[in-house]
Amino acid sequence: MSPEAKAAGIDGVITVGLTVSSKGTTSNIKLFGGPMWPCGIKEPEQVDEVRRAVRKFLESATFQPATKDGRPRSSDVQLYFSVSKSFADARDSKAIEENLRKGIFPPLVEVVNISRFATELPRLGGAVGSTARSILEIQVIVDEKGDVISAGTVRGLPQEVHEARRLGCSSKFKPLTYRDRPIKMTGRILFDIRR
Repeated sequence: MSPEAKAAGIDGVITVGLTVSSKGTTSNIKLFGGPMWPCGIKEPEQVDEVRRAVRKFLESATFQPATKDGRPRSSDVQLYFSVSKSFADARDSKAIEENLRKGIFPPLVEVVNISRFATELPRLGGAVGSTARSILEIQVIVDEKGDVISAGTVRGLPQEVHEARRLGCSSKFKPLTYRDRPIKMTGRILFDIRR
């Protein structure tokens, strides 16, 4: 990630779908969500820069192909691509637990069921009897006071990205604490939207 993208507060995970050929090369790369950027600002131009860099990386990447009956074959896969080391570190629960025992507090902790800390999640109205439905999955970073400071879409329709961010940014949480000390956390929220 470029210094400009880092300075713009871009972080998080990008959801990617792609095809891995029987030779391990990639094609049909689609970026479905992410990354996240700070709440209260317009989408920084560096978001597209980060997406282009991820796409370029994946276009040149090679993977171990899937096999069937011992022979390599093409397969479609979904990946979650962390755009910074802080998100990879936030998922390393063993290292976090070990450091906490030593009194070293992590800069960020991933909480699998972050919604259990929610004190306020926006409610979405839908038409009675509506059958149109979409699921939005939002990645958020919650500060030590319980305010969402950054959000991005993990899953949802492209035209819903800005609505998804608005929902994520307007959510409120009870702070995560360890030994009475608040810790910044990240996690995913699901919104079920009926239209």
